[in-house]
Amino acid sequence: MLITCRPLSDWLASPLEQAYPAFAGQRVQHIAVLGCSHAEATFLPLSSQPEPCSLARLVEAAQIWHAQPDAIIHLSGSIADRLTPHTEVEKRFLLALGIPASAIRQHTAATDTEGEVTLLVKAIPADEPLALVTTAMHMPRAMRWFGLHQRNPIAAPTEYRIRRTYANSRWPVWVPQLNATNTLGDAYYEYAGLLEQWISISLRTKSQ
Repeated sequence: MLITCRPLSDWLASPLEQAYPAFAGQRVQHIAVLGCSHAEATFLPLSSQPEPCSLARLVEAAQIWHAQPDAIIHLSGSIADRLTPHTEVEKRFLLALGIPASAIRQHTAATDTEGEVTLLVKAIPADEPLALVTTAMHMPRAMRWFGLHQRNPIAAPTEYRIRRTYANSRWPVWVPQLNATNTLGDAYYEYAGLLEQWISISLRTKSQ
């Protein structure tokens, strides 16, 4: 009963999602979109091929680019069991939104966040402002990987799970909802990822 209560799942997710504010139009020269996932069913239209996590990230990146069309969009990530490269599906989606191919770069040789960040810091000059687009709950982990490279991108979080405040809410918000478990599952995944990241960094530090 508790794990299907929206306020509880939102409370657990809040420290992750509220760690960085939404993008506020800062001037950037690069927009990095971390990869997520896509589907390859032939009956799906292009708008349904990116999974919701990728869809939200691509839309956020497109909005930033349309406000700053001199910026370059960097797409990263690879999925081993997909016939079509993940960044290729993302590129097609951005092209359909009116973004020219000349403004898009693909970085395909990474299968996790750490690998994506490593590729991006090599490709993007440190003195050129960068907006980092990823899911809000994923942003703390991604920013920490950038920090290890002495980089401090401007966060552009998206795909928020928490979509309401509870200051004046009444008892119906405590009515069990199955979709609350989605938020709980995502929060668990990110907390586990942060723990794994902390262990990995600690072990590397001790070995140096």
